Amino acid sequence: MKKKALTVGELRKALEGVPDALEVQLSSDTGVDQGEGEIIIESAERVTYGSTDYFDIYANDTGDWDGEEDGE
Repeated sequence: MKKKALTVGELRKALEGVPDALEVQLSSDTGVDQGEGEIIIESAERVTYGSTDYFDIYANDTGDWDGEEDGE
């Protein structure tokens, strides 16, 4: 089965009717979500510069993360 990148339009459609406070989680058939600790989605934003234009969803393995931002 050929893989296809999700488009912003498909993402918008998937978000219709979803409550604003609902947590986003990562899942995978290839094990990307099986890092050590819990994987969390930290941010989502449009990235544009020059001819580059894409929507980035950033995820990290929490490791020893305590739920606090750095310096707090």
